[in-house]
Amino acid sequence: MAEEGQMNFKMLALIIVLVVIITGVASFTFFTYFSVSSDEQNKEQVKSIEDIRPTYNAGSYTVNISNNSQISFVRATIVFELENAELAKELDKRSSQIRDRVISTLRAQNQEILEEPGSDTIKKIVKDKINELLISGKITNVWFTELVVQ
Repeated sequence: MAEEGQMNFKMLALIIVLVVIITGVASFTFFTYFSVSSDEQNKEQVKSIEDIRPTYNAGSYTVNISNNSQISFVRATIVFELENAELAKELDKRSSQIRDRVISTLRAQNQEILEEPGSDTIKKIVKDKINELLISGKITNVWFTELVVQ
């Protein structure tokens, strides 16, 4: 009987030691995995900050809408994201052509496109129209810093 009690005590002690070791290994693995993962995320964030492309302020536009009875005008301030910094020089030289393209593009739009949440369609149209003019690069994105549809 005494040996049986001793055996149960030894078995219980062995089980407790194994549980502590397994818990320690699991905790170490868990914390190591997530600390490495967060380091990789920080490196990706740094890379994305370095990847910010140059921008060009295309100016403000106030345009009467030609083919819509419910909307009378649009006021927009536009910024272009450029493929490369040299493209800004070409945009400066073509500023009159760019203003004309933006004005004619905005004038030709209907209410659904102008009042679309996020303005994705009008941004794509403006980007495509301006990229048709450019020789030394492309506009990669268009942002409206102000867009009033009334």
